[in-house]
Amino acid sequence: MKQRLKMLISVLLGNTLLAFSICTFVVPYDFMLGGVTGIGLIVQEFLPVRLSIVAGIANVLLFALGWAFLGKKFAMTSLLSTILYPAIMAILEELPLGTLFAEDKLICAIFCGVLSGLGIGLVIRAGGSTGGMDIPPCILQKYFGIPVGSSLMVFDSLTVFVLVCFRGADELLYSILIIALMSLTINRAIMTGEQKIEIIIISPAYEQIKQEVLEKINCGVTMLHIETGYEGELQKAILSVVYAKKYPEIRDAALRIDSKAFIVANEVMNVNGRGYTFARNDGAQ
Repeated sequence: MKQRLKMLISVLLGNTLLAFSICTFVVPYDFMLGGVTGIGLIVQEFLPVRLSIVAGIANVLLFALGWAFLGKKFAMTSLLSTILYPAIMAILEELPLGTLFAEDKLICAIFCGVLSGLGIGLVIRAGGSTGGMDIPPCILQKYFGIPVGSSLMVFDSLTVFVLVCFRGADELLYSILIIALMSLTINRAIMTGEQKIEIIIISPAYEQIKQEVLEKINCGVTMLHIETGYEGELQKAILSVVYAKKYPEIRDAALRIDSKAFIVANEVMNVNGRGYTFARNDGAQ
C-alpha cells in the first residue's frame, strides 16, 4: 500500500511539473518541443484545437502501443499519466501562467528543460510512464538497452525539425537547449539515489581491506588475480560495486590500512546480480 501511494504521488507530481512547464514556458514563448506537446503544436498549425485535446488523443494511441509491447502492468501505470497529463494541462491552460516570469527567453528555456525532464524522470523512476512519446523510448530501452533520455532526445529532435519547417529557425537554439536539458535531467532523476560505483583496490594488504569491506562496511567483494606491472609480483585485487554513498567509506578504510593503496573508481550505469536484482544470500552455497 505504501509503495503504491509513493508511486501515485510521483506520477501526480511528475505530470504536474511537465504540464506546468508546457503551459508556463512552451506555449507563451513559442518554444518548439517534442513529445505529444510537439505533435500538438504541429496539429495547431493546421487546426484551431486546444493543446490538451491533442495530447489526450495522442496519449490514448500511445497507451495502446505501450500495452502491446511493454505489457499490461506497464500500461496500467501509464494509464494514470494518460489521463492526468491532458487533464492537468486543460486546467492550467485557463490560468495566466505565461505572465509569471520575466521575458528572458534563455532563463525560461533552462527552467523549461529542467522542470520537464524532472517531471518525466520522476514518473519513469516510479515504474510508470508519462504516457505519450516517452513510451517508444521505454520500448527501445527494454528491447535494445538504449537509455530513455537518449532516445527521447532523438524523437524530440525529429519533432522539432518538423516544427522548424512551419515556424522558421528563430527559436531553434532555445528548443535544442530545452531538449538537451530534458535528456540530462531525465537520466539524472532516474539515477539519483541509485548511482553505483565500481571500485578496484590494489594493495599488498588486500586481505585486511577485504575483511574491512565485508565485515564492517557490509559490502560484497570479488577477488581478482593480478600481476603488478613494475615488480611483476602475483597478488590479488579487490573489486566491489557499491552505491555511490558507500564509496568514501571504502576508500578511507583502504587508505587507513594502506596509505599507498592504488584505488580506481568508475560510475556504473547498470548492475544485475546478487545484492542488487536479488538478495545477496539467494542461491548462496
